[in-house]
Amino acid sequence: MDTLRKFLSGTIHTVSESSMVQDAIDRFSSHKATACLVEKNGEYIGIITREDVIHKVTGKKDSKSTPTADIMSAPIYTVDINMSKADGCIMMSKQERRHLVLEENGSIVGIVSVRDMVPEEMITSSRTGAELFVKVGNYGDQLLKDEKAQG
Repeated sequence: MDTLRKFLSGTIHTVSESSMVQDAIDRFSSHKATACLVEKNGEYIGIITREDVIHKVTGKKDSKSTPTADIMSAPIYTVDINMSKADGCIMMSKQERRHLVLEENGSIVGIVSVRDMVPEEMITSSRTGAELFVKVGNYGDQLLKDEKAQG
């Protein structure tokens, strides 16, 4: 059984709550990242994703004058790093989140993306976020069935 630990990249990209959305966009570009945790006084208070930028900023707001705190998702929803891949997919589907923030022994240790966990064609063939989340949940259910059959 694969756990979410397998998909951990090792780098947590961050932006300050007072930084502008453009700073997050720059991080996405320079690090090929899809999410940044938002920090305030050394604590993580939210997450901003490329999807947040696309849906909340593009064509609506100026990324150079919009604070990340205005579009971040908060509070952060964390899951244990030892959660199974199957349960992670099911959790993404139920929570309608493309990213899971991983925690180990009470500390945030990374972020995994739906792109890390499911076949690429599942993502590219989904026309809407709702369709993707159904497919990701079904994929997680199938992984659980496969684990039970093997085990």
